[in-house]
Order: sequence, then structure tokens, then C-alpha cells
Amino acid sequence: MNENLRILHKKIEHLVRMQADVAHSVSKMSVPLQKIQCGGIDSLTLDERETISAFTKRFSDYQEQLGKTMRSVAIEEESPVNPFGAILSLMEKLEILESSSKWKDIRELRNQAGHEYEDDVNELFQILSGMIEGTSYLSDVQARLQEFVAQNYKPLPSEPEIKFASPKC
Repeated sequence: MNENLRILHKKIEHLVRMQADVAHSVSKMSVPLQKIQCGGIDSLTLDERETISAFTKRFSDYQEQLGKTMRSVAIEEESPVNPFGAILSLMEKLEILESSSKWKDIRELRNQAGHEYEDDVNELFQILSGMIEGTSYLSDVQARLQEFVAQNYKPLPSEPEIKFASPKC
């Protein structure tokens, strides 16, 4: 049994859930973004600040999981996995990524989000808007990654599930 292949398929399943979480967060970002643009950070309610935090965390986790999944594909393809640029180059070759520079730009936005939160509202607005735009790019990457995995790596037969007695609630 190829453990990496089993993990790869689990990562794909996890990405589907993460994508839904990010989409949910994006759907809640219009009011906080408008308030940042018009009134600054001080005009945000605690719930709106929480919405922004949830979005940036989910976005970051989603891109990170995509990167880990691409790493698993590189392992299956017997390609170098270090530095990460080697993985990005492979993903371009496999036509999963359109451009490694776009991936890096989105990663840079994600890194900036944690550092610009209170400093410059215009910069924060641009970063969050860029991340929201980047969500559709990451979803497209996920779709191509899922398609590649489905076409090239069939799921392994699952092992028998071990049943434990469930506690009564």
C-alpha cells in the first residue's frame, strides 16, 4: 500500500471542505470591506473583526493545504520537493498552476494580511480584496489538482474499519 497515495486522496477530500469554508467566509466579507474602505478599522464591530480573522485564517489554511497536496503529487511523480519552487515548477508543467508567480503573489498577500491589520487601512483593504480575488484562483487550482489526481491516481481500496463502542450521549 502506498501511504502517500492514501494521504493524497484524504487531502483532496479535506480541500473540498476547506473550499466551502473559505467561500462562506468570502460571502460575509462585503460589509467589513466597505466599512474598512469608508470608515477605517475603528468602525468595525467585534463580529466584523471576527469575520475578517476567520476569512484570513481560512484562506491561509486553504492555500497551505493546496501546497501540501501539490507536494504529495510531486512525491508520487518522483519529483524534487525542495525547495518549494520545484513543486511549483512541476505544477506548471502538469498544467495545475497557470503561473507560479501568481501563486507566490497570493502567498505574499496572505503573509501581509497578518502584518498590516492595524497599520494602514488602504493597504489592508487592498490586501483583503486581493485575497478575495485570489480565492477563485485557488479554487481553480484545486479543480485542476483534483482532476489530475482522479485521472492519474486511483484510490486505494480502503482498509477494514475498526469499530469501537460509542459512548452513549
